[in-house]
Amino acid sequence: MKMIGQLQRIQKINRMIKSARTGTPKEFADELGISESHFYRYIEELQEMGAPIQYSRTRRTYFYENNSELSLSYSLKIISEQGAKEIIGGAKKIPSLLFFESVRPLL
Repeated sequence: MKMIGQLQRIQKINRMIKSARTGTPKEFADELGISESHFYRYIEELQEMGAPIQYSRTRRTYFYENNSELSLSYSLKIISEQGAKEIIGGAKKIPSLLFFESVRPLL
């Protein structure tokens, strides 16, 4: 499932940034198995969500400002049609739903 893979990639990004040993953007992207432009999109999206990610050219690594970090969690829950109706308010023929929690910075 693509979404699970993306969340796992974000977890890896978080671990690598926490260790402050990411290498250059190109090296980081290679480690993640994605293109450099795709990597920059991940970083930009995380920053837009409030993650205080910075890059140090002298240390050649990404890091979190002020010793911050991300708290990333996700959960998967199968909901019955009746449960979905209760949540959504009576919609017909709703298949089981998957719910995910989002990424949020710890400040």
